[in-house]
Amino acid sequence: TVKASKSSPAAVRRSSRAKGAPARFRPGGDANVPSDVAQMIHDAAAAAAAKSVVPFEPSAVTALEEALEPMLEALAEAAAARAESKGRENFDEDDLKAVCKTFMKNC
Repeated sequence: TVKASKSSPAAVRRSSRAKGAPARFRPGGDANVPSDVAQMIHDAAAAAAAKSVVPFEPSAVTALEEALEPMLEALAEAAAARAESKGRENFDEDDLKAVCKTFMKNC
């Protein structure tokens, strides 16, 4: 360590760590959610909060993320089931739209 004397300025320490945004950690979150899906959920929650006329606290955005996660999981499962019933292995945008329409009718 370098000691600064009263006559010389303190030494400036520089970190060698990467200066990127830290990975998001939610203690109650599902570790099985891929990071790109978690980012999509975060972006959707942040966009909804930004559009609101009522200010959102960070904890409210986190709560919104936690509410969106199981909803999107159910949507993806239903879209996958629809695609499988049509003989396809992967779902597409049309499957998602059809499932959303069904979900909205039942709400």
